[in-house]
Amino acid sequence: MMKHFYLFFALLCFSVTFSAQTSTTVTFSVDMNGETVSPEGVHIAGGFQEWDPVATELTDDDMDGIYTFSLDVVGPALLEFKFINGNSWDFVEDVPGACQVEVSGNDNRFLFVTGIDDAVEYSVCYESCAACGMSTVRFRVDMSQETVSALGVHVAGSFQGWDPSTTELYDVDGDMIYETIQSFIPDSTQSIVFKFVNGNSWLDPNENLLGSDCEDGNGNRLLPLDGENVIMSVAGTATPVCYNSCGSCVSPTSVTFRVDMTTQAAVSENGVHVAGNFQGWSPGSTPLNDSDGDGIWEVVLEMAPGNYEFKFINGNDWGGNGAGNIDNENPAGDCIENGNRTLVVGEEAMVYEACYNNCPGVACMPDPDAADITFRVNMADEETSLDGVYIIGSFTSPAWQSGAVALSDTDGDDVWEITTVVSGAAEVFYKFTNGDPFPGGEADYTVEESGSVMGADSVEVTFESEGCGVPNGFGAFNRLHTRSGASEILDIVCYNSCSDCGADGINTVTGVDIKIFPNPADNNVMVSVNNQLNSADITITDSGGRIVYEIKDSNLSGQVNINVSDFSPGIYQITLLSSDNLSLVKRLVVQ
Repeated sequence: MMKHFYLFFALLCFSVTFSAQTSTTVTFSVDMNGETVSPEGVHIAGGFQEWDPVATELTDDDMDGIYTFSLDVVGPALLEFKFINGNSWDFVEDVPGACQVEVSGNDNRFLFVTGIDDAVEYSVCYESCAACGMSTVRFRVDMSQETVSALGVHVAGSFQGWDPSTTELYDVDGDMIYETIQSFIPDSTQSIVFKFVNGNSWLDPNENLLGSDCEDGNGNRLLPLDGENVIMSVAGTATPVCYNSCGSCVSPTSVTFRVDMTTQAAVSENGVHVAGNFQGWSPGSTPLNDSDGDGIWEVVLEMAPGNYEFKFINGNDWGGNGAGNIDNENPAGDCIENGNRTLVVGEEAMVYEACYNNCPGVACMPDPDAADITFRVNMADEETSLDGVYIIGSFTSPAWQSGAVALSDTDGDDVWEITTVVSGAAEVFYKFTNGDPFPGGEADYTVEESGSVMGADSVEVTFESEGCGVPNGFGAFNRLHTRSGASEILDIVCYNSCSDCGADGINTVTGVDIKIFPNPADNNVMVSVNNQLNSADITITDSGGRIVYEIKDSNLSGQVNINVSDFSPGIYQITLLSSDNLSLVKRLVVQ
């Protein structure tokens, strides 16, 4: 008999007893109709063949775009594997978190072969959890506050006919988090309604969420399908939901955010907001208020214990764009990591209080007087854009890309400069751009300094390590100048360096240029090098500096195709380090 499986997680927990081991023919099928198939073919690599990206090719004999491979497996056995559009790890797929072995950790696909069936087929769309056109949800519920029924924990809903007995969840590692992976064809609402059942019939306890934020009006859970592959969790977090609750089983803590705006020249007509990883980094979603008019704005939030990063915003837009918006803060000090404020929430209620643009405990000081500052950058080591050289920063109006100011080189010595009046905070955050950073009214992050290069000794050199800048919170660095309130002429610096050209000794790539396109990207991005490098590593880091993609010893004589469809929208940094310890850094924007 042949069975087609679109969900496999539950099988991990089956207790299977055999009088003898049996063999099962497993057929792997991957639909490549939405992909440009490599001339090297489609391959599979896994523990069953020593993770060799070349050895096992799938075939498409009937030319329907679906590639297959079969092997005999003696069950029971757990198989881990990945598909590859090509024959090297450079072209391995990004497996969605909804069908990885672990949500955060082991990112391989998996299939548990029980040994009961003669044949099993694993059928998915490339880089998805199920067949093309299907949606997948990884259901997770925390049962730590419940006495779990001997009949198990089940989920019933619109996606499976509201049967409380057929879809069981399992606690694989004994942490009281019960899970199952389910795939189905979504209806026109692009959402599902369901509830968890502590047992396996409607006579057993089941959830009633009537009146809560996550229900459909009838007490059932409502989950929007905002992608093909969804991991169910508490809104805005990665935490599993608590049984019969929209939130976590961990009791929330009352946190008061309080920011003193009295030192600011003006407060936005759109108010003051806080944004962080606890609410999706939305600059306009969480307003503070100043009901007594004392210039101190605050909001009280209920937050699960944990570690957080955040910023205050003078307005409701990151860049100060839009009527009435001013800027977001860029404080410097011990309270900052990755360019953001940090906060550790425990079980006790707490107050976070600071002056805008300062760490807690630092006295609120009035801003220095407005004064002229001359900014100068040496472009001698760059191929200067025909669009010119610009400066962007916290001091322009509006701030950053949309308020970019053009520099000039009137004497043709490759030193570009601008003198402008700067007011507001003492700390001035800025960077130079080689080209227009706001063409056609849209931000272009690829033309700005990254603030990071790789030295000849393979040690990263940054604006922060060299003492002229700080992390910007998006995987790169901003320059930082603390102004005095008097007129100043700043030292000449080489583009993307803290010192003048030729003075820092950094061995960077010359005569070689790396291009990434399209940029911004939402699916695939091509990395192209204009000169042959025998071997190089490509690393992509996210805004928190975490490595999200890495290629080792890649031949860059042509193009490298990288799939970014599962990357979260944001700004990423691509670093190329050759075998000669030469480096290039480019910015990638994922939509």
